[in-house]
Amino acid sequence: MSPRRSTLDPITFELIHAGLLSAAEEMGGVLKRSSYSPIIREMEDFSCALFRADGDLVAQADYIPAQLGAMSLVVKSILERWGREIHPGDVFLCNHPYMGAMHTPDLNVIMPIHVDGELFAWAGATAHHIDVGGVNPGTEGASLTQLYAEGLVLPPVKLYERGSENRNLFAVVMANVRDPVSTASDLRAQRAACTLGERRILELVDRYGADRVRAAFDEALDAVERMTRAVLRELPDGEAEAEGFLDDDGVGGPPTRIHARIRKRGERIAVDLSGSSPQIPGGLNVPWASTRAAVVYALRAMTDPSMVTNDGMMRPVEIVCPRGSVLNPNPPAAVSVRHNTCQRLAEVLVRAASAIWPDRAVASGTVTFFDVNLESVSPRTGRPSVMMDVVGGGTGGHPLGDGLDGVDTYLSNVGLLPVEVAEAEYAVRILRTELVPGSQGLGRSNGGLGLRREYLILDRPQTATIYGEQTNPAFRPLGARGGGDARETRISVFAPDGRKMRLPSKVTLTLQPGTIIRVETSGGGGFGDPRERDPELVRADVLDGRVARQRRSGRRRA
Repeated sequence: MSPRRSTLDPITFELIHAGLLSAAEEMGGVLKRSSYSPIIREMEDFSCALFRADGDLVAQADYIPAQLGAMSLVVKSILERWGREIHPGDVFLCNHPYMGAMHTPDLNVIMPIHVDGELFAWAGATAHHIDVGGVNPGTEGASLTQLYAEGLVLPPVKLYERGSENRNLFAVVMANVRDPVSTASDLRAQRAACTLGERRILELVDRYGADRVRAAFDEALDAVERMTRAVLRELPDGEAEAEGFLDDDGVGGPPTRIHARIRKRGERIAVDLSGSSPQIPGGLNVPWASTRAAVVYALRAMTDPSMVTNDGMMRPVEIVCPRGSVLNPNPPAAVSVRHNTCQRLAEVLVRAASAIWPDRAVASGTVTFFDVNLESVSPRTGRPSVMMDVVGGGTGGHPLGDGLDGVDTYLSNVGLLPVEVAEAEYAVRILRTELVPGSQGLGRSNGGLGLRREYLILDRPQTATIYGEQTNPAFRPLGARGGGDARETRISVFAPDGRKMRLPSKVTLTLQPGTIIRVETSGGGGFGDPRERDPELVRADVLDGRVARQRRSGRRRA
């Protein structure tokens, strides 16, 4: 980045900054409306952002927190790998989890923006692609033990060179995925989003001048740093720790410990994750980019969720997480199901922060993150296809009210796959989608309800990868301040003859037509003593069928 700086008056800065934020949101609109796959256009599993020339994130659209905290590391990897060979019209593709990306299905498309021949900024769009090859349909699998089994692994490479498609790279990618039409279309949609970001940056340069826009990048980072430090100064100092567990290690082994100790002093905060388990054999390890994103999420959630976020937020933060940990593994550890671990990490961080700042305490939400990837055939086109669906649950109760029902919690923000889309695109029928009464913890504020969804396999044998967390009752969502715990998640598979199959909660297998997959996700924990709940709300809960009468008194926690 050029060292030149220009003093900006506050009004000009706000105008430029608002233009950057608007551009990031507009990029998201382009990607959503021009993408091919339901995981992007319907479930919105994507994120868009703009970056300074050195790779620092300066403006983002609030889509998926797990992605937004990581993208700048990909840009820095591009700079390190390509150096002076970055030209106008180039577009880079990267999904390497040990080069700044998160897991192989999240493909990062990054475009440099040049002004007067000089690298000025970057536009980036990351999106979950339904399949990038590998052993399992949908690429993911908790039982995978090496990165090499998790599909095509791409360090930063040029998808476009000086404006022209790299046909050889497109050919390699298309030859390694199960649905090449969707993949190619979605990559082009990501490039279109970046092109829109480039256009908006250049419009700002034309209006305000390159020096002022460059100065606005710097000021945006400095402003978020100042806001973060100011918020931290106002909060009490303290130190606390919390722990949580994954049901297993991905391959049927023992539970995996996630531990966090938070220490806040003045305007700085330190997060020590060294008490977490060493890296594990299965695909639940978390690459550094995703661990960093979880810390960004928790800090924002527990300080000021309305605050604009960029990489300036991380300047007052120290993270201790040794290499070889489940949260910072050594390659080639498998990471494709890393998001379940991220969800648990986010929950643990929020509980530790709640202990330091009890007036901001909340009960735990579900971290189940149930997922089904299904190798199928499209009834509409007859082409091979892969379905992915993610089923959320309840968030925790809090001082201001009840938790939310049936949402994708914490670091996620993925929508539920619409029934009409699922049945039009895949050989599957959704038999039911409904809230689960009694799945929440009770309290002065109740937790939100979990979801029940059933999938019927149609027409032909289909390979499915299924995984989820919190099926062990010991690891259910916890209540806070005397509130009750939520119920554990229940995952069931029924053979065509109606027999319940004995399966682990994370499995890949071939299912025959007539098989039913059923998930009932956990709700959120309750907040406060259930006996303090407004009697009118208790009555409404029963009349609405949200709780069973025998659970009205709740179950208190110490």
